[in-house]
Amino acid sequence: MKVISLLLSAGLALGAASAQAQTTQAQTNQAQATSAPNAQQSSVQARAAAPLVLSFQAQVPAYRAGQKTTVPVTRELRIPAERAAIIRQRGIITQSLGEDLDKWVRELASGGGARFEQQQGQWVLVQYDRFKLDPEAARAALLAAVKDPAMKPAQVKVLSQTAPERDLNFFISRGITGHLGTGNTNYKGSSKARMTNIHVGASRFKDRLFEGGTFSFNQFLGPINRAAGFVDGLVIAGDRTEEGLGGGICQVSTTVFRSLYRAGLPVLERSPHSYQVGYYKPQGLDAAIYQPTLDLKFKNDTGGAIWFQTDWNDATGEFNVYAFGKPRDFEVRLSEPRIIKTIPAPADRTIVSSKLAAGQRQQIDWAMPGGTLEVDRLFVRDGQVFKKETLKSNYRPWPNIFLVGK
Repeated sequence: MKVISLLLSAGLALGAASAQAQTTQAQTNQAQATSAPNAQQSSVQARAAAPLVLSFQAQVPAYRAGQKTTVPVTRELRIPAERAAIIRQRGIITQSLGEDLDKWVRELASGGGARFEQQQGQWVLVQYDRFKLDPEAARAALLAAVKDPAMKPAQVKVLSQTAPERDLNFFISRGITGHLGTGNTNYKGSSKARMTNIHVGASRFKDRLFEGGTFSFNQFLGPINRAAGFVDGLVIAGDRTEEGLGGGICQVSTTVFRSLYRAGLPVLERSPHSYQVGYYKPQGLDAAIYQPTLDLKFKNDTGGAIWFQTDWNDATGEFNVYAFGKPRDFEVRLSEPRIIKTIPAPADRTIVSSKLAAGQRQQIDWAMPGGTLEVDRLFVRDGQVFKKETLKSNYRPWPNIFLVGK
């Protein structure tokens, strides 16, 4: 009886193990069967997410480290993946895609002109030539790319390549071959109106030449009016912030100030803001302007012209102004701002506004301490400081300010 019981127990155990193995194998097979469609679906999704690209490669003239040379460039029409997926589903050159293609062909034909770029850690002057394409051939290549199951970038043939009006010699003849200084600020969190004014102001420094002995921000910018594209935004007026035409333009003046200050140009006129503005970190390197009474001015001691370039990104708020000119035989270094004196922010303030509904409350200013900040500018040649200047900024303490409806 004991032997039979043992055999029966062993048989039951083996049966359970076999059943468990069969169940595990079934689960594995089911998982593999499930993963196969998922893998295929992921592959399809990855391909569906590919951008639509039409491009070509070319060699263009460049000026690097005091020598003329050539560099490879790629010019492309790139449609983001999400929009490209919709176009591929339709399988045609949609009206908007056709308009994008026509615009790209026109831009290539006009030529981008020469401008400075950073390549491998150094500034290079690159000449973007005029490229002539066959519009019909370009359209056919783009349609083939739309219908291509592999979703590969399509190549287009260039019919001719000629120099643009603003070529390398435009800069070399003026001695503009070196980077002088870069100014950077961040406007993330700005209102739509403020961003509009930043865009308008920044565009005045995009690929523009300054020639003269005294740089005036207001003169170079031009009048701040509606005809120029400026809109109403918040401006500092006395002891309050209120609506005013061009509000936000000081983001541009501050960024330009940092560019030319780092270039080592002597400051002729500069005024800090009444209080420390959060957009202008690090504090102590801002420049307020207010036409026609408040300006930003520098003495151009470079011995030649100054070339400005800009770029900005609304998603990140990054805004840069670059200055180029005759290479300097020294470098400029800025110290971290030093707090010499600080004054606590005052109590919150409220302002009754007819623009808000009764009981509505809106914060328009944020508390900032007052005080005095200093920044040192060091001029260095061959590793030795040969000149030092100190920039001083005095700021009023500023409260939280709220608008409240009547």
